[in-house]
Amino acid sequence: MINTWWFNIVAYLILCVIFTQSYKLATKKSKNDGALTILLQFLSGVIVLLLAPLFSFQFPSDYKTYIFLGIACVFYAIADRVNTTARRGLDVSTYSILAQLSTVFLIIWGVVFFKEPIILKKILGSIMILAGNILVLYKKGEFELNKYVIFSLLGNLAVSIGVSVDVGISDKFNMPIYVALTLIIPSLLILLVDKVKVSNVLDEYRKGDKKSIFLVSGSWGIMIVTMLRAYQFGNVTTIAPLASISTIINVFVAYFYLKEKESIFKNILAAIIVVLGIILIKI
Repeated sequence: MINTWWFNIVAYLILCVIFTQSYKLATKKSKNDGALTILLQFLSGVIVLLLAPLFSFQFPSDYKTYIFLGIACVFYAIADRVNTTARRGLDVSTYSILAQLSTVFLIIWGVVFFKEPIILKKILGSIMILAGNILVLYKKGEFELNKYVIFSLLGNLAVSIGVSVDVGISDKFNMPIYVALTLIIPSLLILLVDKVKVSNVLDEYRKGDKKSIFLVSGSWGIMIVTMLRAYQFGNVTTIAPLASISTIINVFVAYFYLKEKESIFKNILAAIIVVLGIILIKI
């Protein structure tokens, strides 16, 4: 059963909701976004390594694979760092909808750099995703464009570049080890570049919301593994639309769990438009 696409996509949706809601809660007691990001990334990477014995041990022999992985990790570090700040300042509903913009960026990179053909349904799907994002950002007669929205856009841009660089790399590694690398390496990069002290990271743990920290850390890496396995056993036209349903689920859960009740019907409509756009792109 665990080697089926439907089991892994269901597991992904559950873990994605736990991850997204808990991450928001973790930011509420955080004093240092960089330190929190490092803490969550590193713990997630260590936890997902526990799954390594369940998969075949394999590593690429081509050194260029490691170079591409390293480049991708730089962009993952940027994405994870700015996204922590974005998650702090944005409602889960808004953040989850904005996160789907990475799909639009991936289409742009595909056309510009990989010479993929321009397909009408992809253009229409991208327009729908943009429309859903415009709708969710339109509040009280004007567009909400603050630093948290900008950080979210930057995060989506960075993660789309990272995914474009390391596409297909995961198949060449032991999967949990690959996922651990994409979490631990970015955490070390942030530690160095963001000039965060180890003591700051330890303070985030001591003074933070430990329940949320462990829920995020326990779900993050495993969530990525289930997504990769879903694509391994299924096809993209099935998996991608189903995975995008997490956007709608997070809007509903945030309404009941985090009491995000402002503009709930507009947020639901925006999420539905975004999901329909992704379905159009992938069918």
